[in-house]
Amino acid sequence: MPDNNDILEQLFEKAKGVKTIGDVQFTFGDKYVAAMNNNGQIGVCATLNVKVHQNHISNIDFSKAECRVVANAFINASLNYLSKPDGYGDIFDVVDFTRFANPVMIGYFGSLVQKLQVKGVSPVVFDIDQHDAPVLPMEKQHEYLTQADCVILTSTSLGNGTFGGIAKAVSPKCSIYMLGPSTPLHNLMFTIPQVKGLFGSIFPINNTETLNLIAQGYGTRGFMHTMQKVYRIRK
Repeated sequence: MPDNNDILEQLFEKAKGVKTIGDVQFTFGDKYVAAMNNNGQIGVCATLNVKVHQNHISNIDFSKAECRVVANAFINASLNYLSKPDGYGDIFDVVDFTRFANPVMIGYFGSLVQKLQVKGVSPVVFDIDQHDAPVLPMEKQHEYLTQADCVILTSTSLGNGTFGGIAKAVSPKCSIYMLGPSTPLHNLMFTIPQVKGLFGSIFPINNTETLNLIAQGYGTRGFMHTMQKVYRIRK
């Protein structure tokens, strides 16, 4: 039985109602895992620096990050093409972040930070990788989340299991915007009241270029030209 408090498990149950995981082709790279079902629909999930391999498919254990990554990719391949996008494009062009007083970013998106700063918006940034980005110490994250009125949240938080704690830490009035190719676009995400927008990606059907690039170890920048940015906004 799924853990009703874990949105990834709920999404996985939905995905299993659409496709059988055993019929899905997985591609394992250093930075991403891709899943392509027999309709040619592709879903991806960042590996979060864990080693994911074929054995994690047959026995999905949501207490393990490797299995959560596999499940996330499977979910995106199965469900993301079923939801009609509200539009196509970048989060910066859709959301007016100047209306927020205390924005927090979890997962460093460098290009977005630069665009926000041009508009006079300077989010407090947290990232597990604290070496290459101007980020605050992770031990301060909960303190800033309780004060945040907006959170720009990497969807890898679903894979590493931190999403639930983040959603609980923010106030009911906070707006969470999920971002990145790992983002599930299904309506279940909107059962979390604070989730206001889902900014993810879809890929051309049977796009082997995406799979080949992921197999070669490329990250988002390496396969970005093969994907289309799409979004859904809470109605």
